[in-house]
Order: sequence, then C-alpha cells, then structure tokens
Amino acid sequence: MFLKFRKSKHLLNSLPKYTEKVVDVQGTTFLLRRATMSDIDMLIKIEEAVYNGSAPWLLRDFVSELSRPHVRLYLVIERRGQIVGFAGAALRTDIHDMHITNIAVLPVWQNSGLGTILMQELKWFTKKTGVSSMTLEARVSNLGALALYERLGYKQTGIKKGYYLDNREDAVSMALHFDDSTSNNCRY
Repeated sequence: MFLKFRKSKHLLNSLPKYTEKVVDVQGTTFLLRRATMSDIDMLIKIEEAVYNGSAPWLLRDFVSELSRPHVRLYLVIERRGQIVGFAGAALRTDIHDMHITNIAVLPVWQNSGLGTILMQELKWFTKKTGVSSMTLEARVSNLGALALYERLGYKQTGIKKGYYLDNREDAVSMALHFDDSTSNNCRY
C-alpha cells in the first residue's frame, strides 16, 4: 500500500535557500543573488526603463512578493554593485509548478545574454528542488521574449485573452515540463 507513496515526488512546501554565485557572461563578471527589500526601488527603475517610464508592478507588488521567500524566488543580476536585471518566480505547491512572474533587464544590457542567464538559473534551481514544471505568460507582441522562451524549451500551451491590464493585450501561456530523468529531488 505505501509503495505508491515512495514512488511519488516529494511535495515541496517551501523553497530551499538560494546561494549567490558569480557568473561570466561574454567575458563580463556578474553576481547572481536573491533580491532583498532594499532592491525594490531599483527593480521598479528597471521596469520603468524597460516599459517606457511606466512600471507594471508597484512598490506594494514587490513588497508582497519579497515578503514570501518560502514560496517566491526573486533573483537580481548585478555588475559592480549595480543591479542590471532581475527575474522572479512563484512556487505553486498545489500543482508542483514554478511560475515565472517577472523578468526585466535594463535596455543597455538587453541582448547580451543576461535574460538567458536569469531564466537558466531559475530553471536550474527549480530542477534541483524537484518541482516538475515551469510556466509563464508573455505578451503576444513581445517576440524577443517569446523567441527566448522557445529557445529555452518552453512550449506554447494557450492564449489568455485580454490578460494585461494596461492595454488588454493577449498573453501567450507557455510551459516547460521536466521528466523524471531530468528533475532532481536533492535538497540544498
């Protein structure tokens, strides 16, 4: 009777600790670390730079997200102490999924591989925790982001009509599933 429980994946209730790391991107050294409350102003400035002066997320949104480190992972990538990009993900324990909530890189650093590094780091972390899938939404007009996600193995799963509140633009829903041979239940 208990054999079926041993074969099922351990249900994750809380994220393990994230250990910061130094990464090299095209000969430039960056630090990847977990975002803190003191980073919020810069996260908003990055969004304003990316979204032509209008940040989609407000201070309260970031405070809410960063207040839940047991089920949220927000990473920043910085160069010489200056944050140049970030990405966030939410653990959805009910469906064993890590949902990408937000990703943004300062325009001057876009197309240099930083978005890929952030996404790969979230994927690595997710696989190490034993979570079985990652999901996200992207604007249908954001062709660069959609191409990046496809290169990283995400597949389109549907369209959410009028998903974005600012202009009622549709969103492409995408997912990346890990099979048992690639996911890993090890703990930090």
